[in-house]
Amino acid sequence: MSGMLPYLGALALFIACLRLSAFFSGVETGFYRVSYLRVSIDAQSGDPIARRILWFCQNPSDFVITALIGNNVAQYGLTAAVGIAAVRAGIEDRMTAEILSTLLIAPFAFTFGELIPKNLYYRAPLRLLRQNIGWFVSFYRVFFPIALPLTTIARVFERLSGKGTERPGQILGRARLVQVLSQGHQEGLLHDVQGRLLEGLMHLAGQPVLQSVIPNSRVLGVPDNVAREDVLNFARRYGVHSVPVCRPGQVDSWYGYLRVVDVALGQQPLTSLVRRMPVINAGASKLEALLNLRAAAAVYGVVTSNGRVLGLASDHGLAEQLFRAPQSSGRAGD
Repeated sequence: MSGMLPYLGALALFIACLRLSAFFSGVETGFYRVSYLRVSIDAQSGDPIARRILWFCQNPSDFVITALIGNNVAQYGLTAAVGIAAVRAGIEDRMTAEILSTLLIAPFAFTFGELIPKNLYYRAPLRLLRQNIGWFVSFYRVFFPIALPLTTIARVFERLSGKGTERPGQILGRARLVQVLSQGHQEGLLHDVQGRLLEGLMHLAGQPVLQSVIPNSRVLGVPDNVAREDVLNFARRYGVHSVPVCRPGQVDSWYGYLRVVDVALGQQPLTSLVRRMPVINAGASKLEALLNLRAAAAVYGVVTSNGRVLGLASDHGLAEQLFRAPQSSGRAGD
C-alpha cells in the first residue's frame, strides 16, 4: 500500500492541476467574450457579482496576469505529476521521463484543460463567470505578491503609451456607440424601437436643422387677423392641430402658432391665444433644435439667419426622424 502512495499523490496532483488549467483557460476566454455593456448595467443596478467582474474589466492587466500565473502553475503541476509517476515507475533517464510525460499529458491537458472549458465559456461567458468569479478573486489575492511587480510594469507601459488613464467604455465615440448598440441588441437589452431611437439620435446630432426647415412658402398657416371660424376651417381642411400665424401680408414674419383646441374651446381674442415660437439659429443641428423646442414646450420654432426668417422647424417632424432609418432623412414638413 505504501508503494502506491506516490502514484496516488501524483494522480491527485495531476487531477487538481488539470482542473486548475481548465478553470483559468475557461475564465480567460469568458473574460474576452463577456459583454462589457451587460456587466456594466448589472453592476450599476447593485449586483455585487457583476461589480467584481466589472472591476477586472476595468483593470484588464490584473486579470490577464493572474490568469497567466494560474495557467503556468497548472502546467508546471501537470508536468511534475507525470514526471513523479514516471520516475517512480523506474524511468531513471530524466530526458526520457520528460518526453514521456509530455506525450502522456498532452491529449488530456489539451482536451480537458483547454478545448472543453474554452468552448463552454465561449457559449455562456457571463453565466460561467458569475459562477466562478469568486474563485478567481481568491486566486488573485493568493497570486498578488507574485503579480504585483508584473502589474506595476504593465501599468508603467500603459502610462507611457498614453492608455493608462482610459477605462473601457468611458470614451463612447461613434464607433464605440455603434458597438454598444449592437451588443445591446444581442444581449436583449435594447428593443428594436429603442435601438432605432438611439441610432436616430446619433444621426440627428450631426445634421443641420436647415435640412428640415419648412420654407416660408410651404408653411400651412394663417395671418393673425383672421376670424376664429377661419382658423377652425383651416385646421379642419388640412388636418392639423396647431396653426402657425404671421403678420398680415408678410409670409416671412411667422412668430407664433394657435392650438386648435384653444381656439375651439376658448372665448378670448385670438391674439391672446397665440403661443410664441422659440427662435432657432440656422447653424444649429437638428438635435439642438429639437431640444430647444422641447425645452420651450413648443410645437414649432422659427429658424432664422442674421435676423431673417428662413422657415419653421416642427417638433413632430424632428421627432419623427429619430425613428427613421439612417438613410431616410426626410423633411420635417413632408
